[in-house]
Amino acid sequence: MKKLWRGLVVLVASLSVWAAAAPTSVAAATNVDVDAKAALAVDAESGQILYQKNADQVLPIASMTKMISLYLVLQAIHDGKLKWTDTISPDNAIYTLAKDTSLSGVPLEPENKYSVKELYQASVIYSANDAMMLLANAVAGSQEAFVTKMTSLLNGWGINDAKIVNVTGLNNSELKTDRVPGTPANAENEMSAKDMAIVAKHLLNDYPEILDTTKITSMTFRPGTSDATKMDNYDWMLKGLVSAQKDLPVDGLKTGTTDLAGNCFTGTAKKNGFRVITVVLNAGGTAQTRRFDQTAKLMRAVFADWQPLTATVKGQTVTGHKRLAVDKGKQTKVALEAAENVSVLVPTSASAKDLTYHYTPAKGFAKQAEAPVKKGTTVGQLTVDAKDEKLSYLGNAAGNQTKLVTATNVEKANFFTLLFRGIGEFFSHLF
Repeated sequence: MKKLWRGLVVLVASLSVWAAAAPTSVAAATNVDVDAKAALAVDAESGQILYQKNADQVLPIASMTKMISLYLVLQAIHDGKLKWTDTISPDNAIYTLAKDTSLSGVPLEPENKYSVKELYQASVIYSANDAMMLLANAVAGSQEAFVTKMTSLLNGWGINDAKIVNVTGLNNSELKTDRVPGTPANAENEMSAKDMAIVAKHLLNDYPEILDTTKITSMTFRPGTSDATKMDNYDWMLKGLVSAQKDLPVDGLKTGTTDLAGNCFTGTAKKNGFRVITVVLNAGGTAQTRRFDQTAKLMRAVFADWQPLTATVKGQTVTGHKRLAVDKGKQTKVALEAAENVSVLVPTSASAKDLTYHYTPAKGFAKQAEAPVKKGTTVGQLTVDAKDEKLSYLGNAAGNQTKLVTATNVEKANFFTLLFRGIGEFFSHLF
């Protein structure tokens, strides 16, 4: 008996070891060592998180701040409150900043007028602080009012942990007389990697034309004038520049550097059917290219580890959720269809058969609908995941969800139809 018991114990232990070692059908995605204080990679369209490291830690962001400021400028353009051809002259504070050649800027003179388009290009390509501040004044009337708009915009996107003290990302100590009242003398803007990804996602999705400018490697500011200045893009991952990668078609977005922030970069590239946004905060190492080296490592891993799959097609049925019973209807069941197209990123080892659908019925539709039923009635919600890989998203985004709706009308059955149906059901239970 003891030998039999010992044998059973050995057998169970062996099976347990085998089960623990047995591979799952879908491997966990993107396990890469990014040398930075914080890093994140997300799908640009849906906000699906593909990689994260200390992504909620609030850190200095330097000139990546300008993505928020540029969003507000583009918003003003689209709303008709500002025109590309509008011209502005710098005030004394911005003129003083423009003369400081140790800071990124273009030569702005009080007697000259500069177009919104010129200042926008200088802010995007050359990260010109003076140009960005001048645009902020044009949009809001003052630096203080613009910072208030920045904070309000972020709050509207669910970002409540950001610390915004100026429109450029400079350390406040460098702003001299144009510091926002009430902000500390040595303060800098701070946000998390997730925050920066939310900003980049909104910028790309709401104003995709930003890429027409972020991808410019070099441009001359006001050519043929005394202000003419060559502007070389600080994004060295652009085609033809020192950190460009043949397999990574980077076309944006924004760098940032201060003593506190270190070397930072929010990058984007489109490949393999999807666009990725990466955020690297305070890249490690000493190489001048360190933020781009870490970005390349992260982008390459993400594009290797993930692939897009169509989960639902608008107007088509979904496997496992094709029909819903209808009480007292002319038809006893109604066809269901997806209300939206849903595409998700899944590990490259996965296929369509590895998609899982979690159905949550709407109130009143747990088991059936009651006739009459109108076409397009929402009866529940589907959440799509990949087998062994729960999908997660930025903030409140839910790119892996769609409503299930009724595909047709179902009228209420008349008295005789219900009577004969009841008789049929009665006799069916007798045999």
